[in-house]
Amino acid sequence: MEEFMKKQVLTLLMASLISGTAFAAPGTVTEKTNVLETTVYGAVQDGAVVDRINQLDETVYGTGFNGNSATLSKRVDSLYNSVEGSGTNISLREEMDALEYTYQNSINAGSLVDRVEKMERSVNGRIGSGSLQKRIISLKTKVYGSNVTLTNQVGTLAGNQVFKVTLNDAVSSKTSHEGDTVAFTVAENVMDGNVLLVPAGTVGSGTITSLKKARSFGRNGVLDITFDTIPAIDGTEFTAVQGKEAKDKTRSEVKAAGASVAGAVLLGPVGLVGGAFVKGKNIEYPAGATIYVQPQDSVTIQGLVIGGDGLAHSDDELAEAVTVPNTADESEETVDTNEAAVDENETTTEEPAAVEEQEEPVENVSQPIVVVKRNQ
Repeated sequence: MEEFMKKQVLTLLMASLISGTAFAAPGTVTEKTNVLETTVYGAVQDGAVVDRINQLDETVYGTGFNGNSATLSKRVDSLYNSVEGSGTNISLREEMDALEYTYQNSINAGSLVDRVEKMERSVNGRIGSGSLQKRIISLKTKVYGSNVTLTNQVGTLAGNQVFKVTLNDAVSSKTSHEGDTVAFTVAENVMDGNVLLVPAGTVGSGTITSLKKARSFGRNGVLDITFDTIPAIDGTEFTAVQGKEAKDKTRSEVKAAGASVAGAVLLGPVGLVGGAFVKGKNIEYPAGATIYVQPQDSVTIQGLVIGGDGLAHSDDELAEAVTVPNTADESEETVDTNEAAVDENETTTEEPAAVEEQEEPVENVSQPIVVVKRNQ
């Protein structure tokens, strides 16, 4: 077991070095206990380590310490593998991520205990009891209707791939200061094909790294934010910035919305004297403002495939996916033309691949059943 853990740590360290992602795996019993308590309860707990591990056993498994000869190291390793994951096994944290993703297309911030209680109130109308393991299994049955395959797959987030984040607080080149911390929420699911890398709802923190107020002669304000900490679904973290692609996308979205975009002010006939009274525009981001960011460097993430055949498929394959309607006339096969659109300039003589007959859809599944058409 110890040899296996060493191999897993080395594998993750190599992946982090290749992707440019900083990764520091907890090594000691105390460090792992601290991480577990933060994930399960939201904060590190007080007391002797033995008592804290006993409490974690009770919360996660529903059984306290039964007096067996297992060492603290083995007990905390077992808990860590169950809650945080190791290798290709699906952790409780990932199970909860997948549940929230399927149920509401985003994940919630907070401890596992809080997240389970919040979903129980929404799904069942009341908070359940028992171990986190049993309560998550019960929620899976209610939400999915049956077991749904969850598979770990490695995905890549390219350095030029942009995605939306929402600023949780107002930020301004006029009133903010360099070095201020900025809280934000990832506003869309970040995917590599059908591999979920960063679910919508993920909360991170950033820092204002460059700031200047608007000045005379039409010189606009400057405001740059580095999004230092973005947690991926596998628990690793990476940094995002407002690079060229992200800034271009943000400007185009602002223009499309009809808002004014700060730009160079042409002095024209006012001359240099008049220009001194022409002040540039400050950059103002109200709370809830949505902007685009991109990874500082390409990032490799052990993502999650929810349902389907458990395999990673490219964006091109997913674009050719056929959506099977939940209610369709048995005598006629229906295909959504929006999902199966073909370029009018492209011709083909190949017959569409046959779609295997699907089992009757299960109730309470909140997403469509997707059959991926692969080339023979």
